[in-house]
Amino acid sequence: MKYAMSRALLLGATLISSVYAPAVYADPSIPISDFYKKAQYSGRPILSPDGQSMAVLTPRNGRTVLAIIRLDSRTPKIIASDPDWDIVSPVWVNNERLAFSLSKGSDVVYEQQTGGGMFAVNTDGSKFRKITPTIKEAMSNNLPYKPYRMLARVGGDSADLIVVNNERGRSAELGASDVLRLDTVTGRTSLLTFDNPGKIGSWTLDHNRVIRAGIALDVEAGSKRIIQSVYYRDDEKSPWKKIHQAYVDEGKTMQIAGFDYDNKTMFVAGRFGGRDKEAIHIWDFAKGSAGEIIADHPLVDVESLRFDNARKKVIGAVVDGMKAETIFFDEDYAKLDAAFRASFPGQEVDFQWAGKNVVLYVSSATNPGSVYFYDTEKKKLEPLYVMKPELEGKKLSDTSVISYAARDGLSIPAYLTLPEGKAAKKLPLIAYVHGGPHARDEYGYDPMTQTLASRGYAVLQPQFRMSTGFGWKHHTAGWKQWGLAMQDDVTDGVNYLINQGIVDKDRVCIIGASYGGYATMYGLVKDPDLYKCGVNWVGVTDVKMLFTVNWSDMSGPYMDNLGRLMHGDPDKDDAYFAKSSAIGNASKIKAPVLMGYGSEDVRVPLIHGEKMRDKLLAQGNTVEWVVMVGEEHNWYRESNRIKWGEMVTRFLDKYIGDGAVKK
Repeated sequence: MKYAMSRALLLGATLISSVYAPAVYADPSIPISDFYKKAQYSGRPILSPDGQSMAVLTPRNGRTVLAIIRLDSRTPKIIASDPDWDIVSPVWVNNERLAFSLSKGSDVVYEQQTGGGMFAVNTDGSKFRKITPTIKEAMSNNLPYKPYRMLARVGGDSADLIVVNNERGRSAELGASDVLRLDTVTGRTSLLTFDNPGKIGSWTLDHNRVIRAGIALDVEAGSKRIIQSVYYRDDEKSPWKKIHQAYVDEGKTMQIAGFDYDNKTMFVAGRFGGRDKEAIHIWDFAKGSAGEIIADHPLVDVESLRFDNARKKVIGAVVDGMKAETIFFDEDYAKLDAAFRASFPGQEVDFQWAGKNVVLYVSSATNPGSVYFYDTEKKKLEPLYVMKPELEGKKLSDTSVISYAARDGLSIPAYLTLPEGKAAKKLPLIAYVHGGPHARDEYGYDPMTQTLASRGYAVLQPQFRMSTGFGWKHHTAGWKQWGLAMQDDVTDGVNYLINQGIVDKDRVCIIGASYGGYATMYGLVKDPDLYKCGVNWVGVTDVKMLFTVNWSDMSGPYMDNLGRLMHGDPDKDDAYFAKSSAIGNASKIKAPVLMGYGSEDVRVPLIHGEKMRDKLLAQGNTVEWVVMVGEEHNWYRESNRIKWGEMVTRFLDKYIGDGAVKK
């Protein structure tokens, strides 16, 4: 088949008029709690294979339950609930059956670790089956927890799933596993990988549900470098062959993006031929290398495809850019996408299509999510529900994509949210730094950003070096740059907005969680006259403690290899760790700081915050301090999210708000 990266245009065509009206002015009267309340539905709806029903998660009596909405009647029916657990991660087994897992993450995060398990039930509530126990049940019976992860539906009316787990006791340190066929009615399984070629953590099936490729990770003895090996076989009776091998720390790894419907053409993603950005290629088996490029992007990595199994088509490539998009190969999908986008200008549109029915999920920075139904025969688009009705009709602030040059010339992409209704001139600014740091922000509704914009603040979210998805050079430019170039990227963005006249240089604060908490503390160290205050939640305060705090989860092969390359080597880089330590340089901090930590956090244990707090208080700094009891590395309890949003807003208002006293 021919793969064409086309964006079909329906000039002037709309499917529905005035469905979404953008806000005109930010609304400071919106209660802060409204931004943080649980959504009416959790996550996006999941369309059944025949397109007749949607699976949705919705709150009921303090818990999240699983409901089915028939598209012909539009009436939700709860099919799975529990007074003590949240239902999470539903998947369709067939048109009449779903599988799901459990969690208590929305209440007390410690209990999230005792959720898990796999369960299945029919859409009429019958044939309920516990397939695997929860983590807590396994621990209570002194058994290892062996979860199943869905790889694929078997298809048709079958109640079977193809799943992955490590029940044969294979090493799970880097994700080694087997593939099984699971009967969700009886719970019985059959092993499909007797001839497992190695420590495979990622498997790929063809469209006949034959296991055709696997990716293994292992640690090289001596160097401790992580090696990726990619295995392939022509069919289920053929031997496995190693077709690619690379060190993970060189950025030359390969991902399997799937097979075409001839079950011969294999798509792979990677940085082949010296490319900086990942692209999707057709694998050339004759040459043993990546061949024709079918999808790429000049600014971001492209690594995944979309398939339509009913129509037996590879329909497009997913681009996780600063705003998400799909490059459609299929003309029917491209035309439908163009028409939907014309109907929802400025919004992100994601849709599922099965039979004659289409379900759309429409969202943006000012829209927490709206769901619509489109009948392709009647050409009719209808609203179904919104995610957060309390914000309907309220005036939120849009987010734009900008870029600026760092002091060494590196281009830094960023999100900028300006308060609606205010002139973009001399605004108070919040530099909001994401965690990770090997992560990135995504475009869309963010409760903290919208809270602050509603109160008149501009919000800058820089995708500083080491952020992922923007190419290998952008990522590796941040290796061992905590407090150095990574920190400068944030400050350079602030100064860019000051020089543009958008921001008041005397009213700037820096905030963030995890790595963003570190950047907050070190920003106060490095630029004490620029930042008037800081908000740090669950933030690292000493980089070396990532390696030395023995109850942290930052350990194992990744930290021994990639962790030392990205964050520093505790055996060799004492000078770097001393220079980049926020605690070690706390004497340079002048501004007041708000700090919040989780009592059960094992990623950034409480000691990070306590040591910094004690150092600042001892030298006379202003510190506001809170410990969220029962929380780990995020606030899962709704009341805590609301409490924190209110604390942050009050704190910022005090130091750079309209009523703040300028010094």
